[in-house]
Amino acid sequence: MEQMELILSVDTHVVEPTEIRRLSQQCVAILKRLQAGPASNAELALIALKYTSRISDLRAAGYDVKVLARSGGTVQYGLGPA
Repeated sequence: MEQMELILSVDTHVVEPTEIRRLSQQCVAILKRLQAGPASNAELALIALKYTSRISDLRAAGYDVKVLARSGGTVQYGLGPA
Protein backbone atom coordinates (compact mmCIF):
# COMPACT_ATOMS: atom_id res chain seq x y z
CA MET A 1 0.00 0.00 0.00
CA GLU A 2 2.85 2.36 0.79
CA GLN A 3 4.26 1.83 -2.70
CA MET A 4 0.91 2.77 -4.31
CA GLU A 5 0.87 6.09 -2.41
CA LEU A 6 4.36 6.80 -3.69
CA ILE A 7 3.27 6.10 -7.28
CA LEU A 8 0.25 8.41 -7.01
CA SER A 9 2.34 11.29 -5.71
CA VAL A 10 5.03 11.27 -8.40
CA ASP A 11 6.01 14.37 -10.34
CA THR A 12 4.79 13.95 -13.94
CA HIS A 13 7.69 16.09 -15.14
CA VAL A 14 10.13 13.42 -13.94
CA VAL A 15 8.22 10.16 -14.47
CA GLU A 16 6.72 8.99 -17.74
CA PRO A 17 2.89 9.32 -17.71
CA THR A 18 2.58 5.66 -18.77
CA GLU A 19 4.16 4.65 -15.44
CA ILE A 20 1.54 6.44 -13.35
CA ARG A 21 -1.39 4.33 -12.16
CA ARG A 22 -4.58 4.93 -14.14
CA LEU A 23 -8.00 5.63 -12.65
CA SER A 24 -10.57 2.83 -12.64
CA GLN A 25 -13.62 3.06 -14.89
CA GLN A 26 -15.79 3.85 -11.87
CA CYS A 27 -13.45 6.68 -10.84
CA VAL A 28 -13.56 8.10 -14.35
CA ALA A 29 -17.38 7.90 -14.41
CA ILE A 30 -17.65 9.67 -11.04
CA LEU A 31 -15.12 12.30 -12.12
CA LYS A 32 -17.07 13.00 -15.32
CA ARG A 33 -20.29 13.29 -13.31
CA LEU A 34 -18.70 15.74 -10.87
CA GLN A 35 -17.24 17.78 -13.74
CA ALA A 36 -20.82 18.28 -14.95
CA GLY A 37 -21.75 19.81 -11.57
CA PRO A 38 -22.54 18.83 -7.98
CA ALA A 39 -23.87 15.30 -7.41
CA SER A 40 -25.68 13.67 -4.51
CA ASN A 41 -24.56 10.50 -2.81
CA ALA A 42 -27.63 8.77 -4.31
CA GLU A 43 -26.47 9.69 -7.84
CA LEU A 44 -22.93 8.52 -7.18
CA ALA A 45 -24.19 5.24 -5.69
CA LEU A 46 -25.80 4.50 -9.06
CA ILE A 47 -22.32 4.65 -10.59
CA ALA A 48 -20.48 2.75 -7.82
CA LEU A 49 -21.95 1.27 -4.66
CA LYS A 50 -18.63 1.99 -2.90
CA TYR A 51 -18.58 5.57 -4.21
CA THR A 52 -16.84 6.79 -1.02
CA SER A 53 -13.87 4.57 -1.85
CA ARG A 54 -13.80 5.89 -5.40
CA ILE A 55 -13.90 9.47 -4.05
CA SER A 56 -10.93 8.58 -1.85
CA ASP A 57 -9.15 7.23 -4.95
CA LEU A 58 -9.83 10.49 -6.80
CA ARG A 59 -8.52 12.54 -3.87
CA ALA A 60 -5.39 10.36 -3.73
CA ALA A 61 -4.91 11.02 -7.45
CA GLY A 62 -4.98 14.77 -6.79
CA TYR A 63 -8.59 15.72 -7.52
CA ASP A 64 -10.17 18.19 -5.10
CA VAL A 65 -13.47 16.44 -4.31
CA LYS A 66 -15.38 18.39 -1.66
CA VAL A 67 -18.50 17.86 0.40
CA LEU A 68 -20.66 20.85 -0.51
CA ALA A 69 -23.69 20.20 1.71
CA ARG A 70 -25.21 17.67 4.11
CA SER A 71 -28.90 17.36 4.82
CA GLY A 72 -30.30 14.33 6.62
CA GLY A 73 -28.91 11.34 4.76
CA THR A 74 -28.10 13.28 1.60
CA VAL A 75 -24.61 14.55 0.83
CA GLN A 76 -23.73 16.79 -2.12
CA TYR A 77 -20.25 16.38 -3.62
CA GLY A 78 -18.48 18.69 -6.03
CA LEU A 79 -15.06 19.52 -7.44
CA GLY A 80 -12.98 22.34 -6.04
CA PRO A 81 -11.26 24.86 -8.28
CA ALA A 82 -8.84 23.31 -10.77
